Order: sequence, then structure tokens, then C-alpha cells
Amino acid sequence: MPESRVLVFVGPLLITAAVLQLLMAAKTHSRIGGVLGHTALPEDISINAREYSQHIQGSPKPVRQNSSYPKEPFISGTVPSGFLWGTSTAAYQVEGGWNTGGKGESIWDHWAHQPGRTPLGDTACDSYHKYATDVQLGANLAMTAYRFSISWPRLLPDGTLAGGVNQAGVDYYNKLIDELIAHKMVPFVTMYHWDLPQALQTKYGGWTNASMVDYFNDYATLCFQKFGDRVKRWATFNEPWSFIVPGYGLGVSPPQMLFGMKRRQYEVAHVVIKAHARAWHTYNDSFRAQQGGEVGIVLGALWGQPRNTSDPRDVQAADNFEQFFLGWFANPIYGNGDYPDAMKQMINGDSVADPRLPVFTEAEKAYVRGSADFVGLNQYSAVLIYASDHTFPLDFISLVMPDLKGVKDTSDPTWPHGASSGFSAHYVVPWNIREQLRYFSEKYSHKVPFYITETGISEKEQFPPNMNDTWRQCFYMLYVDEAIRAIKLDGRDVRGFFAWTLMDNIEWGSGHSVRLGLHYTNFSDPNLTRTPKASAKLYRDIATSGGFPEGAPHTKHTQDWWDWCHTNAPYNNDTEIGAGHYRGPH
Repeated sequence: MPESRVLVFVGPLLITAAVLQLLMAAKTHSRIGGVLGHTALPEDISINAREYSQHIQGSPKPVRQNSSYPKEPFISGTVPSGFLWGTSTAAYQVEGGWNTGGKGESIWDHWAHQPGRTPLGDTACDSYHKYATDVQLGANLAMTAYRFSISWPRLLPDGTLAGGVNQAGVDYYNKLIDELIAHKMVPFVTMYHWDLPQALQTKYGGWTNASMVDYFNDYATLCFQKFGDRVKRWATFNEPWSFIVPGYGLGVSPPQMLFGMKRRQYEVAHVVIKAHARAWHTYNDSFRAQQGGEVGIVLGALWGQPRNTSDPRDVQAADNFEQFFLGWFANPIYGNGDYPDAMKQMINGDSVADPRLPVFTEAEKAYVRGSADFVGLNQYSAVLIYASDHTFPLDFISLVMPDLKGVKDTSDPTWPHGASSGFSAHYVVPWNIREQLRYFSEKYSHKVPFYITETGISEKEQFPPNMNDTWRQCFYMLYVDEAIRAIKLDGRDVRGFFAWTLMDNIEWGSGHSVRLGLHYTNFSDPNLTRTPKASAKLYRDIATSGGFPEGAPHTKHTQDWWDWCHTNAPYNNDTEIGAGHYRGPH
């Protein structure tokens, strides 16, 4: 979710949106297209790219020569029993109570209280006091799970056990977890969603310091001890790429450490990966037998689609893109315990004495490899990737990952998008879910179940609000159906789908000017009232029925809207040509 509307939005989709908005005046989109038929494979193309290119050229299904997936027909069906339907939130974005009940300051609190800023996170949605209301909102949507994060400084005000455990913070999360269980909702808990205790940043430099592995492990152990009897699904980190690169590389989000693109961001990622593995091993060794839970990590990455799937150079470029964004963390944890070869070659080259990308020892590789029981994927959109050694046009990759050489990104103008979104570059690309699941399944040897832990679409803040959010209805129709398609047609082990987000909240540096909630939050009302949008009714019916069963009213509604949802119209707030307001089955 976004950090700065000027330069970078925290989160792969929203970072892309901001950068593309910056470049919109200067950027020209290259012609999208390719030559039909088979392409000769140069000798310098990697084995993986060669095999993939040969696979898709020999595939009986249409090869997407112009980069666009053809609009696929709607597929009815339901998910397996036990599937989790939920919404996702983050502590800083919803809790408020920034200095209430003994909570310590986080790096985001510290940032928001700098001169010239409005600390909207001080109150946010006031979920610290309104947690029961929010649980009821989820229950009204027939949710079977709720993904939320624990605020590290709410439990440990200075980030350390030596500084003391804040009992009021323990009590708050106990009440929230108990309320969820009373409403038959599974608590799906993220331990780090970017709100590092400011004290750890000030004293140790935050994630730049290797001692953070120990401090995070102490914090994770406390979480397991206090809540593990009821919490059975833990994510150590949410989207490490999205807080490391903006915060420690570009320096545009907290803790705003500038000029770290060449070395510091890689060192920070090294510490974070070790901290994840340490927490997983702690749970595995000391808590799993008694508590019976699972520990994973949530990764976020735009899907990188080769612009021309018949050109192995574009295929290789897209694979390199995936390695720098997803594989940076996925390959050590779910692959061979090491960084991707593409990263090692492009960043370190032949440098042995002073490598910029840290080097894992063999013992560390063994320790990190396989340290996850599931993977959460935050999947919002996609970009087109093509091979190019030219500096211009400047693009997202050039600005946020300059070490990724020979790779350019663009977008496909045929992908649905529109003015309703808070970000002009938010393309609706539902098949990015299925492609990312395929890629992950084929790429990494450590096989684990998947959760779609975030996906959603934004709109700009408007008065009065348009509660008939056709864009969000279309979005969830298409994206849920894609998840069902992955399960039914591809056999992917997807066990949950979480919408971002339950209610409009504080979207980091963008405040509430951008809204992604299924419920409208009235920030002008002292009570911060939450009102369901039309999309909430639709999502409720999807969850209640487990998808799109034949004959269900919302299935018929989705079929009626299917073609329209693949145009720009619903995303431009153009409801007149749609099929009307979704009112549910009653």
C-alpha cells in the first residue's frame, strides 16, 4: 500500500503506479506485438528460457503473441472445503491508538510526526477501540478468516524484551483474537507489516544491523507464547521487497535511509531473510509440536509478462524481472537456499573480495532453505517485460532496481484500466494470479500451499462517495474466478483468498485520499462509521457459496457482467452501460 504519491508507493503495484505517473509525459509505449510462429533460439539464451519458449511455442493453447491474454470465458465452480475467505489489514493502517495503552513509537509514527505532515495514523480507523465492530463487519461478509498484523511496538515498546512487555498490548490482541474465534473466523497473523519500533531504528539502525535477527526472534517468540494457542497461521513478514527498497534503498519511506540502492538494500534483505528463517526454526523446534500451527512469509510481486512470448530474449528478461522482485526472497526460502543466479551475476559479477550482494555460507543456505510452511502472494497486477539495453525510455525498473540490466517494462493498452482508480497505472490483469502461481510452482522445489493474501483495487476519494463501486465488483469477479481457474484447471493448492481491504484505511503516505475498502470509512465523522459498498455484498455472496456455483444469483450476475468487466467502462465510473447495481440474492 502506498507511501508517497510523489515518487514511490510502498507495495509493488502502487510503486509502479507512482513511477509511471511521474514518467507519463515522457514515456512512450513500444509497439506491442510479435512475429507469429516459432522463433530460433540463440545460443546465449539460458536453459530455463529455452525450455519455456519451446514449451509455449509447442503448446496447444494460443500463444499470446501480442502479450495480451485473450478474454477467457467465465468458469463456474467452487473452492474446496476448508478454503479461507477473508480480508487483510495492517496495524498502522487501521489501529490508531498510536500512543495509547503503553504503545511505543514506530518508524511510521515517527515519520508522520515530522513537520509538514499530518499524522493520520494516530487515529486511523480506531480499530484499537473498535475491534469488535470490525470483526462484526467481517462476520457480516461471511468471512472465515481475518488477516491482520501485530504492532511490534505495541507489544514491546522499545522493541526488546529487556525493555519490558506491554501487557495492555497483549490484552488488546487477546481480545481481538478471541473475538474472531467467537465469530468462527481464523486469525491469520502477520508479525511484521512495516511498523518497526523507532527505538530499534534509532539505536541500531533498524534492519541494517545483524542483531535484528535476535530482536525479531525474541518478538516472534513472544507472539508464539502469548497467542499461539489460538493462532495457527503466522506470516513473519509482509512484502519484504516493499519496505526494504523504498526504506533502505531509495530512502523515500520510513526510515528514509538514502542512497542505498547499490549495497545497503541487499544487506538489509540478507538480515530479513535470516530473521524469517530464525523465527521459523524457533517455531518448528519449540512450538509446533504443541501448537500445531504453520509459519510462512508473504511476498508481493507484479507479474512480469514477456511482451513477446515467442522471443526468448523477452522471456529471459521477464524471468530476470521475476528473480529480482519475487526470487530475491523466494529462491532462498523455497528454492536452493541462495539468491537467484541472475541477481548474483548482475550485482556481483566476478567480484569475490567485496560482493555487493551478500553471500550465504553453505550452513546458512541449509538453514534458510525450506523455512516456510506456506507462501502468501499479494497479487494485484502485471507489467509487460521486454529485453532492451537502451537507457530510454525511463521506466519503473530503471528507477527502483538499476542493477537489473537489459530489462524494460511497459504496459498493454488493451488491459482494462480507468479513471476511477486512485492510480492511473492500475491495470486490471486477473490472469496475473494464475501465471504467478504457475511460475512459483514450476520454479521452486519446496512445495507448499498458497494463499492469495492480498488483492484489490483503489478509487480516488470523492464526495459524496459512490457506494456502487462497479470497478471493485468487476475486479473481484475476475480475480476470484482466476483463482478458481487455477485450482480447477491447473491443480494449484490454493487455500485462501484475502481481499485488500476490509474498510478504507490510512494508505500509508497517501492517507485516505486513496480507498480500497469493501466498506466506506467516513473519516469526517468522529465515530468513523463504516458502510458497506456494493462490492461487499458481492464478496459476501462469493464467500458464502464458496465461489460461483451454477444457478446462484451472483453467478448469473457475474456472467451478465463478464464482457463489460473486460472493458475500461466499469473502471471509469461509467455505470450507465453496466448491468446495474448489485443488490444481492434477496
